[in-house]
Amino acid sequence: MAEKIPSDRELKNKKIKESIKETKARHASMDLSVVELKLDLKCLNKTERSKLCSYFIESKWLRNYLLGLSDGEAEKHESRSREIYSLDKDRNRVPRTLTMPAKLMQDVEKRLKNDKKSLVGKKRKGGKIGKLKFCSQYSSITLNQYGNTHWICYGPEGNEQGRYKNTVHVVGIKRPIRVFGMHQIPEAAELGEAKLVGKPSGIYLMLECFTPRSDKDTAEDTDSDRLLEAVGIDLGIKTTITTSDGKKYDISIRETERLKGLQKKLARQVKHSKGWYDTKKRIQREYERITNRRKDAANKTFSEIQKGKDIIVIQDDSIAGWHKGFFGKDVQNSCLGTLKAKFKADSRTMVIGQFFPSTAVCPICGHKHDGMKLGVERFACPHCGYCEERDTKAAITTLLAGEIEHSSTHAGHMRTPVELTSDFRSFYEGWKQSAGKPEAITL
Repeated sequence: MAEKIPSDRELKNKKIKESIKETKARHASMDLSVVELKLDLKCLNKTERSKLCSYFIESKWLRNYLLGLSDGEAEKHESRSREIYSLDKDRNRVPRTLTMPAKLMQDVEKRLKNDKKSLVGKKRKGGKIGKLKFCSQYSSITLNQYGNTHWICYGPEGNEQGRYKNTVHVVGIKRPIRVFGMHQIPEAAELGEAKLVGKPSGIYLMLECFTPRSDKDTAEDTDSDRLLEAVGIDLGIKTTITTSDGKKYDISIRETERLKGLQKKLARQVKHSKGWYDTKKRIQREYERITNRRKDAANKTFSEIQKGKDIIVIQDDSIAGWHKGFFGKDVQNSCLGTLKAKFKADSRTMVIGQFFPSTAVCPICGHKHDGMKLGVERFACPHCGYCEERDTKAAITTLLAGEIEHSSTHAGHMRTPVELTSDFRSFYEGWKQSAGKPEAITL
């Protein structure tokens, strides 16, 4: 029997799969960073601007249409069909014709399938799940093929202003779009997928950049007596961060008076009127400015604390629990959750268990004092006489607990403000055994 000769399409698909496999293997050995570029829509004409903005609207229509199909209708639906419908406020069908590129339509369908698969996987594990809801806004579109769905315009060789022109091409838009932030792309970077992200302040391009991984000296330090620079961190409400060095960082970025005024104005306007929508957009932009200020404060604080440190020790406090309690606004304004996520994502960070009594334990004698209330600002140990400011003492205790965890697996010792005593070590080891499970982990 003669062997079946593969068709041209089958050969092409095989070549594409091999190319994707090689690219993934190459990217696995490289460092990934994401660059945020803002699109300057003023360089486009009115038709091109409306077309780019319509990508988000049509993606919302397509997702809601696919989500509303029954099992039988979903089987009959053709993936390349551009004739769909949406529902108005009275649940009447409104016919729609999609004009977005086919690549973007495929991305919407793929993301919806992945969402359904994640729900099925969660249900199999015994978790409680609901059902996917219709979206009122679609703010992220994946451009998954560099050179086809998007590409960067390169400048001439020897250009003093940079390696790239400040323009990018997006599929479906003939004119190149001017962007801001091109200088963020690192040298010798291989560009990958991107995402079009719609924000109240405009449209942004989140671009993946893969750079060769630098060869770091992984050899261990021959000087085993070298003291590692370490810092303990105590998260709090009144003071956002207190370190074992005695430094305090208080971050509190509250809602602006402009935001409060816009919210009052929105309440007086007729709902769904043109002025109502304009005011709503201004409120969204103001919220984005406040969020950016909080992110900036968190980045600066994190950079200052971790600079020059070999080990960072924090406690796994329940920030979500604090937010649900009496301190909801204080937690929201202090970006505690962002800071905790940044520290936990750092490979140098050690996390101590949530229920470790860092506030009530004396770092000298290891005696636990159950009478420590929220109003007490200084810790005074009646057993050994040790006295220290409450939050600073908690950070020192957290650091000592981290030193015990580190010494059990590494030879080096930390540089701590208080000498580690056998009494404190005995208390911590006893607390770990009574907890019933290891409460300290190294990320």
